[in-house]
Amino acid sequence: MGLEYPGVMEPAFSSLSGYFVAILLLQITVLTSEQFTVSSSRSHHVVMVGSQAELSCQLSPPQNAQLMQVGWFRDRHSQMIYLYEDGEEHSGEGIQNYMNRTVFLKDALEEGKITFQIYNVTVFDGGQYHCFFKDGHTYEEGIVDLRVAAVGLDVQINVQVLGTEGFVVECTSGGWFPQAQMAWRDSSGNVIPHSSKSYSQDGAGLLHLKMTILLKNSTHGPVTCCFYNPVTGQEKRAGIVISDILFKSEYMSLMSHKISYPWIYLSIVVVLLFLRIKVAENIRCVHLVFQCLPFLMYIGILPIYLQFRKRVSVSDDLFLLYSIWTDDLCIILGILMLFFTLLIFVLLYTLKDFVQLWTSGFSSETEEA
Repeated sequence: MGLEYPGVMEPAFSSLSGYFVAILLLQITVLTSEQFTVSSSRSHHVVMVGSQAELSCQLSPPQNAQLMQVGWFRDRHSQMIYLYEDGEEHSGEGIQNYMNRTVFLKDALEEGKITFQIYNVTVFDGGQYHCFFKDGHTYEEGIVDLRVAAVGLDVQINVQVLGTEGFVVECTSGGWFPQAQMAWRDSSGNVIPHSSKSYSQDGAGLLHLKMTILLKNSTHGPVTCCFYNPVTGQEKRAGIVISDILFKSEYMSLMSHKISYPWIYLSIVVVLLFLRIKVAENIRCVHLVFQCLPFLMYIGILPIYLQFRKRVSVSDDLFLLYSIWTDDLCIILGILMLFFTLLIFVLLYTLKDFVQLWTSGFSSETEEA
C-alpha cells in the first residue's frame, strides 16, 4: 500500500516537459523570424542641380541581406530602377531615365544597407524613391523624398521709359527651381505691388522669371528686386536708385523731345498761317486753307492726347507691348501730320496760278450767264 510508483508519474512529467520545450522552440523560431523594418538616412533629401545625390536605406535591426531580394523603384513598382536577387543585379525600365548616371552600391548588404547614387542631378530626378527588402513572405520598404533645387543667375534690371507717365522697371533672372518667390521692396523693406509676373521653362526644366512694376516720376529712393528659393532658403537681389534713372541722358532727351514736340508743330502752323496770303490770293483758296487747318490741328492734338492718356491697365501682362505700340503710333501720326500739312500748302502754292485761271474763267462764265 505504501509503495510508490514513480514510473506511473514519469509519462505525465515527460508530456509536460515536452509541451514546454515545444513552446520554447516556437518562441525561438518566432524570434529568429521576427519582421524587420526599413529606415532611410533622411526622409527629405535636398540636392542642387548638377550635384550628386546619395539615397540610403537600412534594415532595423541590422542583419545580413545578401540572400534577400532588395531594390529601388520610383513612385510605382512599374518604374523599377535596380533589383538585386540571388546574388545578381538587374536594371529595371526606370533606369532609362538616368542615362548612365546612377550606381547601385551593395557593399554593405551584410549590414542590411543599400545605397543608390545619382550623378549630375537634373530637375526631372526629383520625387519619391522607394527601397525595399523581401525575405520570404516578409516585405518592408522605405521612402526617400528627393527634392531638387536650383538658384538662378544674377538678377538683371531693365528700365522702359514711358514719358510723362513714368517708367516701367523690369527684373529678370533665369535658372531657378522650383519657382522662386518674387518681390519688389522699397528702401524700408516694404513690398511694392508688382504690375505683372511671368515665367517660362526651358528644356532642362529650369524656370526663367520676370517681374515688372510701374513707377511714377515722383518716386524717390532705391527699389530692390528679390528672388527667394523656398527650398534652399537662398536669395538673390538687385536694386536701382530712381534718381539715377531720372537724370540719365536718354531719359532727359526723351522728355525734352515729348515737351518740344507740340511747340514745333504749333510753330509750323503759325508760320504757314503767315504765309497763307502768299500761298493763295484768291478768297476761295484762303477758305480752303482755313477749312484744312482745324483738321490738321485735330490730327496734331491727337498724338499728344494719346501720350498723356493711360490706354492699358498696368496689371495687363502685355502692358509693355501696348505702351511701346502706342508710342510708335504717336510717332507715325506725328510724321504723317507734318507731311500732309506741308503737302497741302505746297500744293496750294504750286497750283496758285491754275486756281486763279480757273477762278477767272468761272467768273467770266458767270457774268456771261
